[in-house]
Amino acid sequence: MKQCQLITVSTFFSQEPFENILTKIFDLTKVSIKDLFRNKLRNEAESELAIKIHKCLQGGKLVSTDLITELIRENIEGITNGILITGYPRTKEQLDSLRKILCEYDFKINRLWVLELKNKEELISERNYKNVEKKMKTKFQEALKWNIEIAELLKNSKIISKIHLDYPINWDSDEIKTKIKSVHNTIK
Repeated sequence: MKQCQLITVSTFFSQEPFENILTKIFDLTKVSIKDLFRNKLRNEAESELAIKIHKCLQGGKLVSTDLITELIRENIEGITNGILITGYPRTKEQLDSLRKILCEYDFKINRLWVLELKNKEELISERNYKNVEKKMKTKFQEALKWNIEIAELLKNSKIISKIHLDYPINWDSDEIKTKIKSVHNTIK
């Protein structure tokens, strides 16, 4: 079985440096749901799947799990190494659907990376977000809730690696590698 690692975050930061380190260390192909949407809508706008996704977005609706699953299916077919999925899943339905498609292509979830910002108040105050402070705190709480739910749904605490980060985040690769090694002891 090929490995599948997931990243879920509770913050409003780009975790791309972290993703890049993981893809290099574990020889993973990155599958970013956000990038898949963008590429599908930009590069294949006339495809049936892109039209369905665009219709959902234009109508102000969430893209269905079935459409997201189809998008993932199109992009993992033919991958021979492991994959790193970012920004997905968020619900039990999505996780169940993801597991099914992963199994079809001989992948198994073997790691959930949970990135959490310890001092979100500093981020809010530094950026002077007073007018949206309550909304931001609510979004942080929702993201934390999703992280907990997905971790519980995986039903295997041995594959969950939680990393707490301080704001501002120092994405120095040696420091991040050390954090990864501290929770995943098979890295050389």
